[in-house]
Amino acid sequence: MTASNYIIKIVLLGEANVGKTSIVHRFVENKFRGNYKATLGVNLLKKEVDLGDDGIVSAQIWDLGGQENFKSLRKLYLEGSNGALIIFDVTSRKTFEKLNEWIQDFRKARGDEPTILIGNKNDLKSKIKITDEEARAYAEKNNMEYISTSAKTGENVEEAFKNLTRLIIKKYVNE
Repeated sequence: MTASNYIIKIVLLGEANVGKTSIVHRFVENKFRGNYKATLGVNLLKKEVDLGDDGIVSAQIWDLGGQENFKSLRKLYLEGSNGALIIFDVTSRKTFEKLNEWIQDFRKARGDEPTILIGNKNDLKSKIKITDEEARAYAEKNNMEYISTSAKTGENVEEAFKNLTRLIIKKYVNE
């Protein structure tokens, strides 16, 4: 499998305030700011993803606003995407309970394109409401890998993007 010269589109999906913008900025710029404004519509960022022996992939990363009023634009933003990071906040049960809607929207638009479930904000240990076990069971039920991340510390953020990129390349190279 060689990934050189691939351009892929990754979308970040999830409710407002789960940390999508923080995750993408941690990945692209290796920075964390605690005070992002809500994403209105979509932010678009790019990064070369180095997969070692498998080459370098150019990733276009679409950070979609999670507010309900952007729901009508979702289908348009999802068009052409090769995979998704579906993100919830481990300190918020509501964001976990809304995952079905995000997964259904993505699969309706993109079929069986690769997805990874992300539980963000794992640095807030005393506030965690969704355990890794519960999240893993949910991910397994939905045929997804689960990764626990912290945009603040950077824990597993790069791994999440690289794992998704590998899944996408594997799917397209082996088709």
